[in-house]
Amino acid sequence: MKKHILSAFGLIAAFTMSATQYMHINLPDGKEYDVKVEKTDRVSHVTEGEEVFIKVTRTDGSSSLYPMNGAEVTFDEEITRMEGDVANWNILKMAEGCVYDTTKVHELRESGADQNEIEKELQKAQKEFDQCVSEKKSENETTFNQDEIEALRSAYRYSTTLLTNISKEENHKDKNIVFSPTSLQFALAMLANGADDDDAYAEITNALGKQNIPLDELNEMYAKRINNLTTLNPRKIRMGVANAAFLKIGTTFGKNFLQNIEEYYKAVVNNVDFGQDSTYTLMNNWAKASTDSMIQEIGVQKEVGLAFVLANALCFKSEWKEPFSVKSTVPGKFVTSNGEEKQLEKMNKQFMHGYAEGANYQLVTLDLYEGFVMNIILPNEGASFDSVLTDIDLDSIHYKYDPDTTYCPSLSLPKFNTDDDIPLNDVLIQMGFKNTFIKYFNNIADSTYISSVNQLTHLEIDEEGAKGAAITTIVGKEVIAPKLKFNKEIEVDVNRPFIVTVNNPKTHEVLFIGLINDPTLKN
Repeated sequence: MKKHILSAFGLIAAFTMSATQYMHINLPDGKEYDVKVEKTDRVSHVTEGEEVFIKVTRTDGSSSLYPMNGAEVTFDEEITRMEGDVANWNILKMAEGCVYDTTKVHELRESGADQNEIEKELQKAQKEFDQCVSEKKSENETTFNQDEIEALRSAYRYSTTLLTNISKEENHKDKNIVFSPTSLQFALAMLANGADDDDAYAEITNALGKQNIPLDELNEMYAKRINNLTTLNPRKIRMGVANAAFLKIGTTFGKNFLQNIEEYYKAVVNNVDFGQDSTYTLMNNWAKASTDSMIQEIGVQKEVGLAFVLANALCFKSEWKEPFSVKSTVPGKFVTSNGEEKQLEKMNKQFMHGYAEGANYQLVTLDLYEGFVMNIILPNEGASFDSVLTDIDLDSIHYKYDPDTTYCPSLSLPKFNTDDDIPLNDVLIQMGFKNTFIKYFNNIADSTYISSVNQLTHLEIDEEGAKGAAITTIVGKEVIAPKLKFNKEIEVDVNRPFIVTVNNPKTHEVLFIGLINDPTLKN
C-alpha cells in the first residue's frame, strides 16, 4: 500500500483505478474503516488548533466524519493521484469525539436492504451525531454579558446608518446593495489591535459599538463571536468565519498585534511579496476557498507600497425549515426603484407564523437552522428603507398577535442571486473615520497607513434555502521615501493678495489666519 499524508490545507482526492480500491482509516482507538474509493466523491479535512477531522463524501451524497488526530490514512497502490484545495469552512470545528458516521447506511444501500431499514439507520446516525454535538456545544457555549450585548446592538445600529449612506452614493443608486456588518466588524476589530493612535482607536471602536472599549475586552468579545459561529451543527447549517493577514516579507510587525490576531481571531498569517503575481493568486485562492467559491477573488489590486492586507471571509448556507415548492414558483410583477415594471420568477408560500407590521412596513420571518432567520421587510409605498430599519429591533420583533386570530402571511418572494462591491473609505470618513485614514498604524508596522477598506458580497435565495458570502479587506501601505531630485530654483513673487497663518502643528493650535489684500494698509 502507498501512504498519502493529508496536508494541513486539506485535499480533494481524485482517483483513477482499474479495480476496486480502498482508503484505509485506522483510528488511535483501534477502529478501522475501509472506504471504497469508487463510491467516494471527495475526501477532505480541516485543522482547528490540534484537532483535525476527515470528511468522506460519497457519490450518493452521504458522508462520514472521522477524527484525524493520531489516525493513519493509507490508500491502495493503484490510486494514482490526489490534488486540489478544499474550502476549509464547510467542515467546521467539530466537538471532539463527535462522528457523523453513515458507514452502516452505505453498507445497507450496497447490500440492497429495504429502504425503510436504510432510513431508520440514517436517522439513528443523525440523532447520535446531533446529540453529541449538542452536548459538546453546551459544555463550551459562550454567552455575552450585558455590556457586550449593548456593544453588539450599537454596532448593528452603526451598520444600518452605514448602509443608508452607501445607498445614497451614485454608484449604488437603483442597484442591489449587499452589506455584511459581521465581516466588516471582524476586519475592523483586527485593525483595532494595530492602532497606536488614540483618535483612530476611538473611531474604530465606536464603529464596533463601544467607543474606547479596552482592547482585552474587545478581543474577548470577538473570541466569543468566533466560537459561537464556528461551533454550529454542520449537518444543520454551514457557517464559516476565516481571518487572514498577508504581511510584506522582511517587514518587522508588532509582536502583540500578531499574537492577538492569531489567538483571538484565529487569523492565518502569511508572509508575502506584494511585488509578485503569486501573492495575489494566493490571496484569491484563500478568498475562493473561504467562501465556498461564491467569491472568486479577494479584490486587492497589485500596486507599489503595499505593506499588509487584513481580511475577513464569512459564508453560510442553510435550507429553509419550511421550503418553498418549486411548483408554486410562477411569474409575478415587480416594480424597480426607478419605476420600471418587470415580470420575474417569484416563490409563493403561506406561513402560519412570523408576521409583523408597523406604520410603514410589513415583515415576514423565514426560519433557517441553528437559530438563524431571514426577515423579509417590505416598506410601504413611499417609505424609505432607513426609516423602516430604524423602527425595527431585530433582536425583539413584535409579531402581530390576537388571541382570536392567527396571522398567516402569504408570501410572494422573488428569487435573487446578487453580488456587490462596496468601497468603504468615503462612507467611513463621512461617519467619522477621519484619523483612521491619516494616522500611522505603527503597532502593525512602522510608517504604515490605511489606504483602503473594501467589501465584496454575494447573496442568493431559492426554493430550498439561502446562502451568502462576504470578504472585507483592509489594505495598509507603507510610506515610500521620495526619490532624490535635482535642485531647481523657483521664483515666488508675492505680488498679489495672500494668506498668512500663525499655528502650532504639534498641538493643532491655530492662533491666527489672515488674508492680506494690501500690505500698506494699517486699517
